[in-house]
Amino acid sequence: MRKKILYFSFILSWITLMGETYAQTSKKSTVNNPLIKDEFFNNIPLVNVLAEIEKKYPVKLIYDKDELKPYNITYWFTNETFQDGLKAIFKKIPLKFYLDENDIIHIIGKNKKIETLADVKFQGQPTKTDFTLTGKVVDATSGENLPFATVMIKNTKQGSQTNVDGYFTLLKVPSDTTTLEVSYVGFVTRTFHLNPKLNLDDLKIEIDPATGVLEEVSVTEKKTEVLKANEVVGMIKMTPRNIARLPNVGERDPFRAFQLMPGVSASNESSSGLYVRGGTPDQTLVLYDGFTVYHVDHLFGFFSAFNYNAIKDIQLYKGGFDAKFGGRISAVAEITGKEGNKKEFNAGADVSLLSTNAYIETPIGEKFTFLAAARRSWKGPLYKKLFERFTTENTSQNQQASALPGGNGRNPFGSFGQAQVASSYFYDLNSKLTYRPTKTDILSLSLYNGTDNMDNSSSSSLSGFGPPGGGFGGGRGFNTSNNDVSVWGNLGGSLKWSRQWSEKFYSNALISYSNYYSNRDNSRLMTITRDSVGRDVKVGQLEDNNLSDITAKVDFEWKPVTNNQVDFGLQATRNNIKYTYSQNDTITVLDRNDTGSTYTAYVQDQIKLFDTRLHINPGIRMTYFDVTHKTYFEPRFSANFNLTPRLKLKGAAGVYYQFVKQINREDITQGNRNFWVLSNSSSLPVTRSNHLILGGSYETPDYLFDVEFYQKKSTDITEYTLRFVPQLGRMLAASETFFNGDETIRGVDILVQRKFGDFNGWIGYTLAEAKRYIAAFSDKPYYSDQDVRHQFKLVASYKYKRWDFAATWIYSSGRPYTSILGAYQVTLLDGTVRNFTNPSDKNANRFPAYHRMDVSATYNFSTHFNVGFSVFNLYNRTNTWYKRFQVITDDDLTILQTTNVNYLGFTPNVTMSWKLK
Repeated sequence: MRKKILYFSFILSWITLMGETYAQTSKKSTVNNPLIKDEFFNNIPLVNVLAEIEKKYPVKLIYDKDELKPYNITYWFTNETFQDGLKAIFKKIPLKFYLDENDIIHIIGKNKKIETLADVKFQGQPTKTDFTLTGKVVDATSGENLPFATVMIKNTKQGSQTNVDGYFTLLKVPSDTTTLEVSYVGFVTRTFHLNPKLNLDDLKIEIDPATGVLEEVSVTEKKTEVLKANEVVGMIKMTPRNIARLPNVGERDPFRAFQLMPGVSASNESSSGLYVRGGTPDQTLVLYDGFTVYHVDHLFGFFSAFNYNAIKDIQLYKGGFDAKFGGRISAVAEITGKEGNKKEFNAGADVSLLSTNAYIETPIGEKFTFLAAARRSWKGPLYKKLFERFTTENTSQNQQASALPGGNGRNPFGSFGQAQVASSYFYDLNSKLTYRPTKTDILSLSLYNGTDNMDNSSSSSLSGFGPPGGGFGGGRGFNTSNNDVSVWGNLGGSLKWSRQWSEKFYSNALISYSNYYSNRDNSRLMTITRDSVGRDVKVGQLEDNNLSDITAKVDFEWKPVTNNQVDFGLQATRNNIKYTYSQNDTITVLDRNDTGSTYTAYVQDQIKLFDTRLHINPGIRMTYFDVTHKTYFEPRFSANFNLTPRLKLKGAAGVYYQFVKQINREDITQGNRNFWVLSNSSSLPVTRSNHLILGGSYETPDYLFDVEFYQKKSTDITEYTLRFVPQLGRMLAASETFFNGDETIRGVDILVQRKFGDFNGWIGYTLAEAKRYIAAFSDKPYYSDQDVRHQFKLVASYKYKRWDFAATWIYSSGRPYTSILGAYQVTLLDGTVRNFTNPSDKNANRFPAYHRMDVSATYNFSTHFNVGFSVFNLYNRTNTWYKRFQVITDDDLTILQTTNVNYLGFTPNVTMSWKLK
């Protein structure tokens, strides 16, 4: 609670400061934007008004008198700046204004394209040649710097990419009249002409979003990509504005959007985590503004804990990632949060059948920007449907009862009553404060908290059962009070300092904190009555998992020569992980409290050879782990080679280690659960994985054909089970419950993408196999829980006038599972009798194939307001989540009850979105 209060206090204090400062700065008098205290014009020609303003105030204007002649205005300037007055005036007439590079105000019609010096090719002689150019790429609407944008010298292969803060460096630019091409996913590609009159010492290149920038300006001749999947081996790049078109259940979800790509599993509705190329979600490193997020789920994993309105950019590396990233063996999701609008105050909100989502962003003075976004669920029909699906016993869903040996197969039940008052909610908060004290420094503070709170407690009674013929006279019954309360989430933050030391040298220094917490009390108090004599029995499970991460790191970028960039850095991380698991309120099955530190150094070199046709990226990462007192070396290498302008070959290889890992706690009867632990030198060894990726792509102006073959061989994969230790009344050593083995994953990802046009989308296919070998489970390799042989994905979107339509179809072959073959009873030391089951071979069975179709339609009333309609699982496919097995015994009667717990069926949703700017 204290953390929440501090977090809310931070946001409220900054909102107050923002309001006060904005009220002051909005009226600040600047060059060419004077403060006008009192000027009234009553039905006066606009041309005359502008002429009088120019006479009285230091304003420089350019406009066409004939174009403005039809407009008379009535307006009262009262203690406001000239530009604020123009904004108010132009809301009623079809005109707009903009500032050029010399801060001159241009007034033009709303349907005209804004042209600057950079939009027209300079015809004179250059004043600079063979020079180094630095600058930044920004969003034209908000002024936010854009990370990982591409800046190319037109008609050459020479170019660069902006870093995480939006800055780029181009060495050996031919002249200051050179033409650049600037592109970014989800934005209109811009042709930018250098000009000797431009201030090249502080170059800013503005690019327009693909939608919602200037709705009156036609940009049909320009192209924007929905996603980028061919820049780096195994990498997918997407901006959040692109996922708004895709079908969703309640929220626009970036992680669910990535699940539509080949190589990322899309059949796990119960997890928004990324199962990348046979890996589990804990094997994917999730970075949000530089700090690690260990938990990415809301509402039992139905969608992710990341707010669409707070995110600027996401990059997913599906494997073979370079030496800059470490601590995970499967993939990396790098998320960059929005800084906030640099130009003006903005706010927005989304309301759906599931939750309410709102944000504000604003400049604060000349050097600060601030953003805050908050989201909270509300108990609407969709939330109720999801909550009931993920928490109830699903007793009406495909139950099958079979008599086990020794039973007579008759139903033992009499009358059954249940009362349940369930409550649940989730929320998440994002805020970011950015300060630019100089042109070369950026300081940013980013905070995040996402929490789910679930209370599924209930009470029930069963009476009137007994031996055959006994009816209600058997004198038997029981009452239960079931306590099922869970709280889970992640709290984190980072403080980052970025500095441009010179044209060739850049640094990022960061300190961060992250805390994952999960507490569950699932205990049951039963009162059993036999022959009118009652006895209390308390059973159930108590779990507490708490992980803290304190990290300090510094990254450097150095461009010594053209076509060469060296990245290197240092990192130190301190982890403390606690996990307690108890049964029957008294028996502690597992109690861990582990602390450890890693100290890391890395270096990598990005080299372009043979006229930039060959890109190679060798690197090495070295980590010392103080728990095992060992140093782990991780060599990495990736390469791209352009055989022709359209045909590319690519490959990557590397070694990866994971020191903090999430263990799968096997529970065959009720579904598996996971918990975080820290590796050690004995029962929980450090996991290692070797990656090998080979592929190629063929790219035309409108289409992309991409294929990647991959193999991952991992050692010291850990699972946890109690199936081999039936007597729980004694303390258990870790070696009795943790089991380690190897895993091999092989597969191929195929992507066919239509990149541009009103109709676009992609087809993805994955053929893969994931096998594990853990001797305790089987004497031969068995299929991993996440093994899916075939996955096929079809994604299509179509823009028609004000409508955006989208549809997705997913097919996935069935996942493996372990079933129950029989059951037996064991008398424990305290005299109580407990049921145990005989499982089948590990993952010897498979669920039916999974498939579903989702559709959506969004009507854009304007760039400020739209309404979206979506349907999840359009044709109401019944897809199985897991099977629940329950043994029911009474005297000589033993029944195994099997329940198919299913995923969500036909689910409609409506979302309304509004934004001020």
